[in-house]
Amino acid sequence: MQPGDLHLGASVVSADGHKVGTLNRFVVRQNGLKLTHIVVDTGIFRSGDWKGAIGLSHDRMIPMQAIQHADHNEVRITMTADEFKELSVNYADDRFAEIKDAEPGELDRSDLRRFLTSIPGEPGPYVMIEKTAAAAGELEIEKDSPVWRLQPHQKIGEVEDVLFDEKTRKLSRLVIRRGHLFSREVELPVEYIVEVVADIVRVDIDDTALKRLQEHRDG
Repeated sequence: MQPGDLHLGASVVSADGHKVGTLNRFVVRQNGLKLTHIVVDTGIFRSGDWKGAIGLSHDRMIPMQAIQHADHNEVRITMTADEFKELSVNYADDRFAEIKDAEPGELDRSDLRRFLTSIPGEPGPYVMIEKTAAAAGELEIEKDSPVWRLQPHQKIGEVEDVLFDEKTRKLSRLVIRRGHLFSREVELPVEYIVEVVADIVRVDIDDTALKRLQEHRDG
């Protein structure tokens, strides 16, 4: 299996033949942009013949070593469906944390926030905190992530797919979907990427280079 065979939106199938979800995100190491994990969307309604996903979190993360075979439409993993349930990692951990009282005994802004969130129908003096399983120094790139350039500050498209070097397993290009009614797909070399923050890809590319981006062709 080559990293270049992996495509966002492909079905992820267990070793015993059950569809456990779809590939919806890549995790790459920030230093060197090497692919380390994929994130599997198990689906809101847990569709398919495997019902074991009931009770699982929406997104699950597995290492590259768990991938046996991949093509444009399907990713085969070495785990059975039950092993996937037990061994895949919860990608995002959501929990409520209590809103701290900035100055106990004193009336301040934190007291107002605690009061407002304690209104009936609200969760109480708590806030939702989300922590992802991706380690520090790793970036996540998902399908439909917006791509913005720095100067001028404008959106130039959305991520359609991610391409990797087959030998080094490093990110080489992003396939960018440009336009709306008559969209087209172009390949953006990794050299133009400045950062990936909160699922937004920021790039530094001028008008000339943008116009010269190569059109993407499957296969």
